[in-house]
Parts: sequence; structure tokens; C-alpha cells
Amino acid sequence: MSSLQTKITICESIIAYDFTDEVLCAKALSAYAACVTIQGQTRNLQHNSHMAVYGDAVSASYLCRTWLDSGLDSQWTAIRECVLGNANLAAVGFCHNLDRCVLLNPGTTAVSDKTMATTVEAILGAVHVDGGNAALGLVMVKLGLTHALLDVVTYNFYLILGR
Repeated sequence: MSSLQTKITICESIIAYDFTDEVLCAKALSAYAACVTIQGQTRNLQHNSHMAVYGDAVSASYLCRTWLDSGLDSQWTAIRECVLGNANLAAVGFCHNLDRCVLLNPGTTAVSDKTMATTVEAILGAVHVDGGNAALGLVMVKLGLTHALLDVVTYNFYLILGR
């Protein structure tokens, strides 16, 4: 198993989601523009910041819908910053050992907070592209990307899914 394939497998295990298209996961994990071999094909991967932009948008949309369903009158900005701010995304990534999955430029020896936050956003984006809103919601809950004020809605999400 290649180093990249190992990183994909570890990532899937951590987030409890198996990608249908592992190339999406590879794109999310690539912290630099890289030429890699995946699924027997050589591919050029862009820096994961492209997927992170998408991940930021869809995770904010998902979280906002959860907030909307909660019936709260306010606190949206505080909830969004608390859950999806770069400091929290980096902390969540390191807490779950996602730094083990990041495909770093060969000259880079450690994952920075900025790179970790970007990678978490990119993973969320890749999950959404691959599996839609339900998959995104499950991964966000798995990583703890929720807020105490939204716990009732998250609990109801699991009741609907029968988990």
C-alpha cells in the first residue's frame, strides 16, 4: 500500500466515512500541488485550499441549517466562529490525529495550525462532494464540529437516521 493510500485509509478510519471516490480524499489531504499515483493512475492534485473553500461553504450551510432548525433566535455568528473558526478546526484536526494524513511538501516537516484547519475544511468538502449532506453531517458530528446549543437538533438527526 502506498503512502498516500495509507493516509487515505487512516483518514477514512478517523472520520468514519469511506469515500466512494478516493481521489476526492487525496485532493483534500494534499497540502501542496502534487503529482501522485492513486488507483493505478498518475494524477496532478491541486493544493487542498480549493476543496477547503468548498468545505467551508458547505459546512457553514449545514451548521446554519442545524441552527435554523434549532429555533434559536440569535447566536449564529458565535456558533459559527466557535465551531468553524480556524483555531477550532486546527484543534479538532490535531485532536483526532488528522495531521498523520496530511500530504506535505517534501521539504515540510510538520503540519501547521493553518494547514490543519485548511485540511479539515477540505475533508469536509470532499465528504460532501462524495456523499452529500447526510455524510457531511455524520462526519461533522464524528469530529465534534457541533455546539452545545445545537445538541438537541443533532440528537434528532440521529433519531431520524436510526442510529
